[in-house]
Amino acid sequence: MKEKVDKSNMNLMIDYNFLIVCNNYIVSILKKADELKWSSEKINFKEKDKKKAKSGKYDMYYFREHGYANVINKSLYKHIIFSLISDYSIYMYDALECAKRRHYGTAFTLLRKPLKDDLLLIEMFYTKGYRMVHKFLNEPIDKISREEKIKIMRKCCKKINFFTANRMFNLRYSKKSKESLEKIWNKTAHIITSSKYYKTENGNLNIIFDTPDIVEENIIYFYKVCTSIQLYFLTLVFNILKDENLITEKEFEFNIRQIYFAYSCTLEHNLQEECLNQLVLECNKCGKEIVITQKTLRSNYSNSIFMYKCSCCNNINSVKEFQFIGVQ
Repeated sequence: MKEKVDKSNMNLMIDYNFLIVCNNYIVSILKKADELKWSSEKINFKEKDKKKAKSGKYDMYYFREHGYANVINKSLYKHIIFSLISDYSIYMYDALECAKRRHYGTAFTLLRKPLKDDLLLIEMFYTKGYRMVHKFLNEPIDKISREEKIKIMRKCCKKINFFTANRMFNLRYSKKSKESLEKIWNKTAHIITSSKYYKTENGNLNIIFDTPDIVEENIIYFYKVCTSIQLYFLTLVFNILKDENLITEKEFEFNIRQIYFAYSCTLEHNLQEECLNQLVLECNKCGKEIVITQKTLRSNYSNSIFMYKCSCCNNINSVKEFQFIGVQ
């Protein structure tokens, strides 16, 4: 299904561990959202509406249409975002577990919903803001044109300073691109495909007769794609939390540096110096700034871990989950 992948120096364990860390970040965020009721908003009802609010005869949608649209849309916006994040994470985790068992067809198939549907909706809500709630409640959003998807991704990538929109679109939607997941999804979902971009060969069936080396090539691709996508996803989620004032600027900076450090440990080649110089982390214990070296990245890559030692207090810091360090 994919072009030959050089398996030399591949370390799938560190990719797997990174994806588990990403899952832990998402779960810790969702737990905090539930614990602190991040989706809720206080409504200051006008005197004339207080009796209606207490009677129980009028629902949220009534008050949306009678003067309280902004605050209710803000609450709905967050509720929808967190629900989509939860759905996304369930499918991604199940896909990871299938890949771990070398069930690559099922693993790739499970990626289709979170990457094509959940993620696009999160990007739409993030780029359009609270006004997207009105569209969601009143218009069908299942038909989104190619041009609109690219526009949404371009705006999203620009806001969070990540990737390029064209690459993100090609990865998730293109049938022509070499790195396209769309081709894989169609082959894993259908035993025979007729598209000119991924037509089933005569005398063959999609993935049924794949040999162990082909399975391994696809597993390698699965991990590499997912590590990049999860880095993008967490960057997006962190920005949403910051923009909604649910986390502090310090929490944002601390956690985004941590996850970028962990991702850098998954790379089999040395990080460029200008990128390496940006990996300035902070000790969890004493707060001292720590500049990461190539040696630290190489050691973590070899041992499939995400740790760094503080030269001031000798504390061993480990990237595990989202750290809430500000005032909530």
